[in-house]
Amino acid sequence: MSDALVYLRNRQENGGYNGLHGLRVVTVREGYAEVLLPADERFLNPLGNVHGGAIYTLCDVAAGTAAASRGRVGVTLSSNVNYLRPGHAGEPMTAVTKEVKHGRQTAVYEVEVRQGERLIAAAAFTMYYVDRTLESLS
Repeated sequence: MSDALVYLRNRQENGGYNGLHGLRVVTVREGYAEVLLPADERFLNPLGNVHGGAIYTLCDVAAGTAAASRGRVGVTLSSNVNYLRPGHAGEPMTAVTKEVKHGRQTAVYEVEVRQGERLIAAAAFTMYYVDRTLESLS
């Protein structure tokens, strides 16, 4: 893994909002990311299911990590998440990205969230590249 990708993984996992969620970047390579959410009791809604906001955060970080894997900083321009099944505490959730388009200003990712074999959510994220590189963040 390149130094830039190691830096990206460390930045995504440590501190701030991502750190509060305990997100862990499992895999990152150019245009691709897998991110894990622990999905413990902290993330449950009043119905006892993993909160949709936690699932959205997982998708957003996965898409953002995949976009940034190319060395450029991207922010979410638009997104759509379809919640297909409830998530439950006790088993981690993993978001996996598929790059649909990578362009000069934007990138589009499909994101699937699974808990074991169960498909929990399917999302689409459009990322907008701002005028910054990963190196400029250090």
